[in-house]
Amino acid sequence: MFTITESVSIARAPEDVFDFFTDGRNRPQWDPTVVFERLTSPEPVGVGTTIHSRMRTLAGESDFHWRVTEFDRPTRLAMVSTAGILATSVLFAFSAADEGCHARATIDGRPAGMLRFVEPMIGESVRSTLATGLLRAKAMLERRAD
Repeated sequence: MFTITESVSIARAPEDVFDFFTDGRNRPQWDPTVVFERLTSPEPVGVGTTIHSRMRTLAGESDFHWRVTEFDRPTRLAMVSTAGILATSVLFAFSAADEGCHARATIDGRPAGMLRFVEPMIGESVRSTLATGLLRAKAMLERRAD
């Protein structure tokens, strides 16, 4: 199992940052691994919402299905994979900061089978992609504020 945590400060209100990260239509714009993401249950998003993502992985494109386990606007969003090549949980936490919002993302991955042998490589890829994605989201959100 691996746990990756990355964070970024964004010069926007926590509500704006939360809304951006919880709208799956934004995810392919800031997360370079996401081909698409869509709800598979009715809006509004909340605990129990289900989501389908197609993601670029080390093995090519893979489908992941998610279930939202926490939804507390504007502070927390958590979800777990219910199907996909890697059992995964994701937690986004948002808090007010001096100049806007501090966003922290934690991803837990549980490689099984043959994936256990490449766990360090998967973990580093997740860390790098997450760090890049958070910086991309910061730039997008701060541009919107202008």
